[in-house]
Amino acid sequence: MKIENKKTWTGVALLITIEQVIKIIINYNFLNKRLPILPPLLYFKPMFNRDYSWVNSMLQLNVGKWIHIILVIIMIILIYLFYKYLNTKLGTNKIINIMFAFIFSGAMCSLIDKIFWNGSLDYILVNGFFTFDLKDVYIDIFIGLMLFSLVLENSVLKQIDDKNMLRDFSKYILRKS
Repeated sequence: MKIENKKTWTGVALLITIEQVIKIIINYNFLNKRLPILPPLLYFKPMFNRDYSWVNSMLQLNVGKWIHIILVIIMIILIYLFYKYLNTKLGTNKIINIMFAFIFSGAMCSLIDKIFWNGSLDYILVNGFFTFDLKDVYIDIFIGLMLFSLVLENSVLKQIDDKNMLRDFSKYILRKS
């Protein structure tokens, strides 16, 4: 494991720990509180989302807990394998490591929510829209970094042949198994 990867995995552990510690503190001390952050738009208002995902909640699909757990585990495996694939294909890259740390942490926090919290303890309310938590911010940071990298045409990411990437990634996975 390269030193950069050690930093990446340390970052993942730190991001997951921060998110879970915040939830534990809120659960034991602030669960029934409502505090303004940027009124009238943003409030601290903890609530449990027992629908397991934003899509399930918004579309009222009633997809159960175990299906969500299985889907998140599959996503975690694919994220990890794609990260390893990119490291093999492109070498160690700081932006890829940072993006991986955020998306992998978000996915792991989602799995922890489903298994240990029986849903998600969301606590930041965007008035009239939705309530979110830190894991959602991690995922949004990943998306922002990806878009930013694409707009700036990151030289390392330009090396990815998007026309052949899926086939190449599939071959990579089959060689590893």
